[in-house]
Amino acid sequence: MSDNISGAQVKQEIINTRPRGDECKAVIAGFVRSCMTLSRSDGDFMLQLDCQTDYVKEYIYGAMLTMFKIRPKETSPALMYDDCERLLRLLGIIEPDGDVFEILPIGVMSDDTESAYVRGVFLACGSFSVRGGGDGQKGGGGYHLEFSVLSESFADELIELLSRREITAHKMERADKSVVYVKGVDNVSNCLALMRLSRLVIKLNDTAAMLSIKRDVNRRMNCDMANMTRVANASVDVIAAIEYIERHGGLTCLPPKLVEAADARINSPDAPLGEIAFELGISKSGLKHRFDKIIEKAKDMGFGEEV
Repeated sequence: MSDNISGAQVKQEIINTRPRGDECKAVIAGFVRSCMTLSRSDGDFMLQLDCQTDYVKEYIYGAMLTMFKIRPKETSPALMYDDCERLLRLLGIIEPDGDVFEILPIGVMSDDTESAYVRGVFLACGSFSVRGGGDGQKGGGGYHLEFSVLSESFADELIELLSRREITAHKMERADKSVVYVKGVDNVSNCLALMRLSRLVIKLNDTAAMLSIKRDVNRRMNCDMANMTRVANASVDVIAAIEYIERHGGLTCLPPKLVEAADARINSPDAPLGEIAFELGISKSGLKHRFDKIIEKAKDMGFGEEV
């Protein structure tokens, strides 16, 4: 299994939870509300469920059969249920009685059924991705989980549900769908935890921690490389200044302490500043000051003006 989590892995994990009773009903309700299409057939309503993948179709087929003892009229390409009014009323998607055929808002649920409901929504229209190499982006943006739902009103209800669990979600329009999306490792981790997918929560947090460590190591390596480059460039500048002075009158024109520093650098061209300073019994800042004086003297003699 790869380090990154995919939407297919999230759905497989949801299917593996195998809820019962009210939780199973909540999963089905979330699924049906998220992907249903209603049409008329011989005066009756026909419910179409686009399951997208065979394993999700098999799961929903079995859950419907177990929970409500109903079989679809058709199974290809979508699950088709005729005479579906009773089913929709049992799921709380339309009024439990009366003649009004109107989609109801999400009702009040317990923690367990709310968790199951969100699992059903994800099975129907959820996706998961890691964009741009994890959460290294500004704003913590690499981890991205989304629900592509059928209506803006349902999107608003889902955002409200997630906010009650301290999950920050946003909304955007894409084609004819309203997309509710959650981004950032903390929000995505909390969303997976809401769906009771503990194994994926652990995996996500472990992966995010490893990415953070890799970024820190790369940052330190880049910093060390930059420091080494600066040291090397400074060494080259000092050596060039010393060689220029030697060609234009010799080092005898320098004070003894600068001659000592110049000899030390020429004898150890690749040595770090601290190492040379230690050998001379002075501080790094003191040695740098001497090198600066050497470069200043070389410039007074015309160093850097040659073409």
